[in-house]
Amino acid sequence: TKDLPKLIEVIRQLTKEDPNLQASINPETGEHLLNGMGELHLEVNQYRITQRHKIPIQVSPPIVVYEETVTKKSPVLEAKTPNKHNKFKISVEPLPKNVLDGIIDKGLQGKIRPKDKEIVDKLIEIGLDNELARKAWYIQNKSILVDATRGIQALHEIKELVVQGFIDAMKEGPLAKEKCFGLLVKLVDASLHEDSIHRGPAQVLPAITRGIYACILSADPLILEPKQTLAITVPESFMGAVSRELGSRRTQISEMRQEGDQTIIIAKAPVKELIGFSADIRGATEGRAIWTAEYAGYEPLPRELQKSTIAEIRKRKGLDPEPKPASHFLE
Repeated sequence: TKDLPKLIEVIRQLTKEDPNLQASINPETGEHLLNGMGELHLEVNQYRITQRHKIPIQVSPPIVVYEETVTKKSPVLEAKTPNKHNKFKISVEPLPKNVLDGIIDKGLQGKIRPKDKEIVDKLIEIGLDNELARKAWYIQNKSILVDATRGIQALHEIKELVVQGFIDAMKEGPLAKEKCFGLLVKLVDASLHEDSIHRGPAQVLPAITRGIYACILSADPLILEPKQTLAITVPESFMGAVSRELGSRRTQISEMRQEGDQTIIIAKAPVKELIGFSADIRGATEGRAIWTAEYAGYEPLPRELQKSTIAEIRKRKGLDPEPKPASHFLE
């Protein structure tokens, strides 16, 4: 405990020096969570904390952050507030690829007000339908919330609550409480109680979040895994050893070329499979391989691994191994 203030200061310093390192604290367990670009990145920062700053720390094995998305359009589902006085009709569908790429490229995030003409114009420019762009309320985790209702009285009074319910759902999805990604969430219709006392946060927030969860589960959801592009330079005599290491890690080799007596391999690999890779490749090549890893975005996890991976993440987070069905969120 006496080292805690010093640890917090050191972590703050490291995150300031390195924009790719993020730190957060789990308020329930008191654990500090360091997010980095891969196992090696985290190992280097662990070394800095223990050796340079002389703070003894205990660390867990690195964990991989996945994302949740959908592959088709959900039906329009009706979610009710706990008091049954308000109803919301919601649908979820995948964002078109050009719109998703545009949001990532332009770094769009946060609230969209009617007067934010610049953001609306950017959404139209990247390919979002004109009407949807003008009625967009919020962008969170590359997902958009759109008001597709017509003439609902008092909707403006609960707008902030609907937005907050959407943000909560995007931060923790229904499959494994991982972030949601690339969704177009539409509020299609709403019927609200005339008395504002019956449509407060305790009513609206769970209805919106659970309604979005039900839609996601009805739209063929899946888990996306992070990938990295590897560039490995190795003497030709160790080519076979490197190929075997890559072959056992679900890696796609996109290029192999010779430069003098060195072979350069360019490959894309899932981050999860790269845990332990640095030690293994050093062993396989007697330390003669030089390699770099670069973030390469998220891609769908193969179908045959979806179920086991979801169960593994849920177990780690103390949840039931099976996600709840859509109907559970509409009760």
